[in-house]
Amino acid sequence: MRRTDPDHQTENEQRGEQAPAVFVPERGCFTDAASPDLRARIIADMRALATFLEEHPELPVSPHTNVEVSYFPRTNIDDDSFAEVAEAASRLGRIPAWEGEHYVVEHQRGAGRYRVVAIPEAVRSRYRAWLTYTGHVRQD
Repeated sequence: MRRTDPDHQTENEQRGEQAPAVFVPERGCFTDAASPDLRARIIADMRALATFLEEHPELPVSPHTNVEVSYFPRTNIDDDSFAEVAEAASRLGRIPAWEGEHYVVEHQRGAGRYRVVAIPEAVRSRYRAWLTYTGHVRQD
């Protein structure tokens, strides 16, 4: 049985809709892919922003600017999230690698990059534990 993170909801789930998935290891679809309509809207928004910046050359853009699109598998089963990274890597023609404690594959073009990132459950668990101290431990 697939377990998902109860604290994470997609826009479709918030509206009570189930987003069509594209790759779950045992079923061959991604666990948290945007619906085709939402995907198209996100891409259109990125194009609109680029057009806006082109039309307003008086607005500064930092030489350190980058644009990143990230996808995080939505599963608490490490092997499944790693399999999604591997599947994306296969489709990108790339080799996934460990980046610190995250399993990642990416495609980069200049200042833009697309990343698929799996964060192991133990890492997420340590982070959630750390968050319990936020606001509760204060310097004297």
